[in-house]
Amino acid sequence: MMMIQSTTRSNDSVFHIGPIPRSRLKPITEHIKKHLMMMQKHRLILVSVTISNFLSQLYKRRLWRPAAAFAVLIPALVFAGIRDDAEALLNQHFSADTKLSFIKYDLTPEIKTPIEREVKQRFYSSFVYTWVISAGDSIVGYAFLDNVKGKSMPITFIVLYNTNGSVVHSAVVKYREPIGGEVGRQSWLDQFLGKNSSSVYDEIDAISGATISVNSVTRGIHKLTLLMDAVKTDLVINE
Repeated sequence: MMMIQSTTRSNDSVFHIGPIPRSRLKPITEHIKKHLMMMQKHRLILVSVTISNFLSQLYKRRLWRPAAAFAVLIPALVFAGIRDDAEALLNQHFSADTKLSFIKYDLTPEIKTPIEREVKQRFYSSFVYTWVISAGDSIVGYAFLDNVKGKSMPITFIVLYNTNGSVVHSAVVKYREPIGGEVGRQSWLDQFLGKNSSSVYDEIDAISGATISVNSVTRGIHKLTLLMDAVKTDLVINE
């Protein structure tokens, strides 16, 4: 039995509080547990917000290369639901009898450097996530998941291609900032339909208040389209 003893001195009198009955002890214990759980929850939220603000400041001050920063975040993001969201989108776009083969494709300097120079945008990491989509024994398409830098946080997007390397669909899987989210509108993304590695990408419509996001996503899709053309054969071999 729990014993709580309290001594209060008043006019030289001493009062002692004896053991607390079990009937009263249980609600007190439950209250303490709930309070501790709430404290833990608030602590987790505070840590999450602190990390987010810290990364945002690093991006703004250019104290940490975006590639290095998101290279730490992307594995956790993928397994926290990004990959599931991407594959759900692929399943919606392709027929039910298609097979999705997931490949983490490592980017060698020989592959990524020429593409980065042409597009004037770096890859966020040393790899990209890809899918080979097949129906029976035939490949019917490919998909690439990548990230580009928004104003201060990464924009995660996916591009679907046919076997000729032309864009058949694109979508923003995760947008993390309060402004500029218009780049996720399908009406804007549909401008990329049919584009391939030989296409021109400088005629994409601007969006008022979302200049950075528009430029980043446009270059990101251009970059992946060039990558698609360069590594398609490797994906088939590795599939």
